[in-house]
Amino acid sequence: MNRLKLQDLFDAARSEGAPSVDVADTVMASLAARRHATSAVLNRSLLWMSMGSSAVAAAVMVAAYVAWHGSGSVNEILKMVAWVAQ
Repeated sequence: MNRLKLQDLFDAARSEGAPSVDVADTVMASLAARRHATSAVLNRSLLWMSMGSSAVAAAVMVAAYVAWHGSGSVNEILKMVAWVAQ
């Protein structure tokens, strides 16, 4: 493209004003609706993950409680080394 034509195009682009159509409100409303839909899906998945991890933690706590009170040898070992924790 000729350098003079390119400079004319640049000048014409600089002289143009902004379009008279304002779409900011509709764009912002669309983005807000999309953000709420995305956050609802994210919150739902985080809820399921937290429920699953809570169930696993509860199972581990029950297993630890049974192991702690069911086994005499574990208690004996802990009594022998209890002075380290103090």
